[in-house]
Amino acid sequence: MTRSRTVARPGLTLFQLLLLLAALLFLLGLLLPLLARARASASRIQSVNNLKQLCLAVHNFHDVNNQMPPGVGAFGTTTAGTAHFFLLPYLEQQALYNSAQGSAWNNKVAAVIVPVFVTAQDTSNPTSGRYEDWLATTNYGANWMVFKKGGNTLATIADGTSNTLMFAERYQVCRGDPCGWAYSALYYWAPLFGYYSYGKFQAAPAPDECNPALAQGFAPGGINAGWCDGSVRYLATSVSPETWWRATDPNDGQPLREDF
Repeated sequence: MTRSRTVARPGLTLFQLLLLLAALLFLLGLLLPLLARARASASRIQSVNNLKQLCLAVHNFHDVNNQMPPGVGAFGTTTAGTAHFFLLPYLEQQALYNSAQGSAWNNKVAAVIVPVFVTAQDTSNPTSGRYEDWLATTNYGANWMVFKKGGNTLATIADGTSNTLMFAERYQVCRGDPCGWAYSALYYWAPLFGYYSYGKFQAAPAPDECNPALAQGFAPGGINAGWCDGSVRYLATSVSPETWWRATDPNDGQPLREDF
C-alpha cells in the first residue's frame, strides 16, 4: 500500500505580507487622486452639457413663441413660472409641465427634481435634492437682464448674442438661501442672477461667504456660463467686474474688454 505524501508549500512570511500591504497602499494612494480628478472632470462636463441643453431649449422656445420666456412671471395661460419651468417641454419634460396646470406651484411641481437642472459638482446641494424637502433646487441661474418678465427676443439683444450671458452656474444653497428652479417670485430664491446685484460671480466661495445675489462657480478658477448664441464658455476669475457686467447687460452698447 502506497501512502501519499503531502508536500509542504512555503507560505508568506510576516515581512513579505507587510511588503505586499505597503505596495497595495501605495497603489491605492496613486489611484485615489486619479479617481477624484476623473469624477471632477465628469462633473464639469455634466455642467457644461446641462448649460448647453438650457441654451438650446431657449432657442427652441424662441422659435415656437417668437420670444424668450420670462425669468419669473406669467406666460400665456400660466400664471406663475420661471424660465426653467417654461423650458420643460423643450427638455423632454412635457408631462411635468402639463401636470402644473397653469402654475409651477400646483401639484407639488416645484418639488420635482429635474436632472438637467443640477450637477454633482456642487457640494451645497440639499441631502434630498430639495430645500427643506419641498423646493427642488437648481445649479443654473438665468440672466435677469435678458429674460426679465418675458417678451424679449434674440433680435433685441443689441450687443450681440455671442457677447451676452444667458445662464450661469449657481450654488443650489447659498448662505442658507436655496435656488429653486420653480420659485416664481422675485427674490433671492428665484433661479436668477443680475437682478439684486450687478457684481461679478464668485468662484467656489465658502458657504458663509456666499452671496445669493450673485452667480457662483464650483471651482476656484472660474465659472461656466451659457451665452445667448447657444455656446457655453468658461470665464476665469481674472475677468474684471466691468467685463462681467458688460456681458450681463444685453444693451449697454459697450464692447467686452480684452480680459474676457
